Amino acid sequence: MDIDIEQCRENDKIKEIISSSGLPIKYIKLLLRLSDGIYINGVNYNVKITDDGVSILLISSKPDNRTGVFRTGALTNIFYRIREIEKENEEIETETRVSDGLIEVRIQFG
Repeated sequence: MDIDIEQCRENDKIKEIISSSGLPIKYIKLLLRLSDGIYINGVNYNVKITDDGVSILLISSKPDNRTGVFRTGALTNIFYRIREIEKENEEIETETRVSDGLIEVRIQFG
């Protein structure tokens, strides 16, 4: 996934990608709430829509903006939100991978 630094600083651009993704409204609403949660927790991130879901790349915590450096509280809050989404929607599966200091959260819609 290419990292567009300007995009990851602009929550509205990411929300536009999610809104125009063609996903069912239910999933768009869930992803927009998650997007707001990531933004509120001060994490730079990027989103890629795939055929079967979405890939969210967590890049760094603000204000440091050092790739791969995150505030523990921010990650805890984000993962809690993801867990709640998965718990409330049985058809959703998530997977998290760490590579080169970046955290990729894959959300698949069943």
